[in-house]
Formats: sequence, structure tokens, C-alpha cells
Amino acid sequence: MDFVRISKLHWAFPPIIGGVETHLMMLGPELVARGCTVNLLTGSVDGRETFDYRGMTVTRTPLMDLNGLGTLSRIQELAGDIRDELTAFIQKTRPDLIHVHNMHYFSPVHARVLARISRRENIPLVLTAHNVWDDELWREMLSFRSAWDAVIAVSRFIKRELVKNGFQASRVHVVHHGMDLERFTPAGAAERERILDRHPRLRGRRVMFHPARMSLAKGSDFVVRAFAEMKRRLPNLCLVMAGTEKTVDWGSYQGPEIQKINALIGGLKLEDDVYIRFFSWDEIADMYRVADVVVYPSIFEEPFGLVMLEALASGTPIVVTRSGGMPEVIEDGFNGFVVPRRDYHALAERCLLILDDPVEAARLAANGLRCARERFSLSAMVDNTLNVYRRVVADRERAVAPGELVIGAHA
Repeated sequence: MDFVRISKLHWAFPPIIGGVETHLMMLGPELVARGCTVNLLTGSVDGRETFDYRGMTVTRTPLMDLNGLGTLSRIQELAGDIRDELTAFIQKTRPDLIHVHNMHYFSPVHARVLARISRRENIPLVLTAHNVWDDELWREMLSFRSAWDAVIAVSRFIKRELVKNGFQASRVHVVHHGMDLERFTPAGAAERERILDRHPRLRGRRVMFHPARMSLAKGSDFVVRAFAEMKRRLPNLCLVMAGTEKTVDWGSYQGPEIQKINALIGGLKLEDDVYIRFFSWDEIADMYRVADVVVYPSIFEEPFGLVMLEALASGTPIVVTRSGGMPEVIEDGFNGFVVPRRDYHALAERCLLILDDPVEAARLAANGLRCARERFSLSAMVDNTLNVYRRVVADRERAVAPGELVIGAHA
């Protein structure tokens, strides 16, 4: 292998939950299993700490914690400390390659420091873009487009958006997420009973599962309205909602949105039929196994949606919206259903079709399971990521452009 030491940076890591955090929990240890040394610098939960996660060394710092950093002005005040923290991390870990996740937004300070380290130390810098945005900060962060030696886009949708915003197409490589197919599996009857023993509120109920964080962008309010409509047909239906805590909440939007969703649940008199709970990384797979249908009705352009793979691998039918990269995975009527955004009537109709027709549900589940195994394995994702690494290292070794790279809007 042309490289063995990889330094990663991302804003959060479990117990903070989210798609990027889940991705890191799978990718990092698998790279270690392939012979790499992997170090991750991430946001703090309870102060500074360094620990081992399945062979990957994880270091937490408050200077990577978006919830704690708060505002852009506060980040700018801490620019010197951030520079010193990131520089010390790179000097200590001595990487052959730096791989960052979603560092193309949130903080010009962090991006600028990383770009300068990469340039000064001649270390290739790879970005995985899990999202795109459209606001003033995004437009400022576009000045860093040339800082990344390569960009991994998690879907063809994300690549199109990046190229539309001026990223060089030849530097953007689509690598779909993969799934740990040993962790997310269909449940047998005995295992299902054990899960229900741990969650007795679900026993004797049909289960509709919304695994996303409770937010308006993830369509939580439309899920509640669809559920209310479905309850008239299926009185024993229960809605399980996750993600009410331990998420990255930069800008502090989630609290008011959770209040609004809870008020909707109360207004529709659904409190006894909606099970709201934070599920840890170790617990979440069980919810897929006992669910009869999974819903993921994002109202924004969802960049990928790891939930889809978790549902497919668990053998649970899923209904998503026609949003961003999700139709790249869910083929309407084949391995799930795709409905228009903001249409809770269509969401309810497709969920009821799955719940009312066990033959159709089984067909969708079987196609989904086959799709997960053939197209979205963890091994394939890691192979494709390593191919990007190899290409970037080879390109950097062949030609390092002279002169100083000018990036960012501020000195």
C-alpha cells in the first residue's frame, strides 16, 4: 500500500448520532483492518479525551465541537487556538493523507488551517462531502474549492451540486455509503421476542419507525400527520421516533422544532401511540428488526440517507421521498416506495399498502436485502475509498504545484 497513516477530522462522533458519525464508525475500523493507522480528531462530549475505538484512535477536543463553539464570531475569536490544535494533531499523527468530513462548511477557520497544513507539509487533503448548502456561509466556503486534492461525494446528486458550484468535476468521486451487513440483519422469531421483551410497549402492535432526528427537515411533522391518517385504518399501529438528543445542533434549531412536533402529537391526541426515545448505536438495529415499515420523508434534498441501507439490510420495507440522492438507492415499487415531498397522504397510502399486503411487503424486503448485499456492502465502500486515496497520493507525488495557494476570504 502506498500509505499507511490516515488522519481524519469531523465535528462529532458517537454517542453523538447522525449519518456521518455512523459512517465514521464503520469506515475507520475497516481501514485499520486493511492495514492503515487511523487517527480521528473530533468534537468533545465531556471534555478532552483520547480512546481506542476498534483500532482507531479517537481524540476529542472542544475546538471541534460545533454545539460548543456556537457562532462564527466565536470561532474567529478562537482562530489561534484552533490553528494550534489542528497543527499539533497533524504533527503528532504524521499522516500520509488527511481525510476530513463536512469541513467544507461551518468554519472557514478550520478549513483554512487544514489547507495551509496540507500545502506546507505536502500532505494530500481529501474531503468527503456529505451535504451541500445554499446560504451566505456556503458561498464564503466555496473559496476553498481548490484546497481539496480530491472530494468524495456520497451520491451522484451531491457531485452534481458540487460541480454546479464550481468544484472541478475530475476531482469529485462518487462513493456511495456501505453497510455493515453483519450488524444489520433480518430478525428471526426468537430474536424478535427478545427485542420486544426490552421494549414491551411495542408488543402486540404494528410498528412504523422513523429513525431520523426529530426535525422539520427530516419530515417528522409529515410522519405524524401520515400516522394519524393511518391510525383510522390500523388502530394497533405504533409510531417509533428517534433522535431527540445527542445530535449536532449547530444554530440550536432542534429544541424549538421538537416542541412543535410534540405539540402536533398532542393536538392529534396521539401521545399513547407515539414512542419517542433516543436509541444508541447498539440499540438502533433492533428497531429496524421489529419495525413493519420504515419511513424517511425528508423535505429537503437529502444527500444520501444511510437509513435506507439500514432498512434494506434489515429486511424491512421503506418509504422515502423523491429527494436528493435517495432515488439512487430506492427504486419505486422494486425495493421500496418513493413519494413526493410534503405529501403525507401519499406517505400514508404507501405505508398502508405495505402493512395491508404481506406478500407485497415480503417482495419489497427481499429485493431490498439483495440490493444491500450486492450494491452497498461495507467492503465495496472501503475499496472505493482506498482507490481515491491511491489516486490522490499518486497525483500529489507526481506534481506539486509551486507557489502559495491563496484561499479563503480572510487572512
